[in-house]
Amino acid sequence: MKISAHGGRNPVLDTFNIMCKSLRMNTITVSIGAGRADLCKLIEKVEAGARVILTNHGQPKAVISAYRESGKPWRVETPDNPKLYGDLQSPVMENWK
Repeated sequence: MKISAHGGRNPVLDTFNIMCKSLRMNTITVSIGAGRADLCKLIEKVEAGARVILTNHGQPKAVISAYRESGKPWRVETPDNPKLYGDLQSPVMENWK
């Protein structure tokens, strides 16, 4: 395990720590290797409201975001009248030529 000049284990995440303290960042992009090395720090950032994008050779591969309980699904109070839209089934049921 390498120790950076700043005293942290990973210089990339040390830089992110400094940037997050000075700038409000909602999205952080980290390589999978750097993220694996300091997963606990990334989880703390996610808990604080950041979204983490994990990359492999610069290409986004995964997203770490906060877990949120899902509520009741949104529903319309009164559904539309299907007659307003005409006959939607007939064009689909036509024989193919």
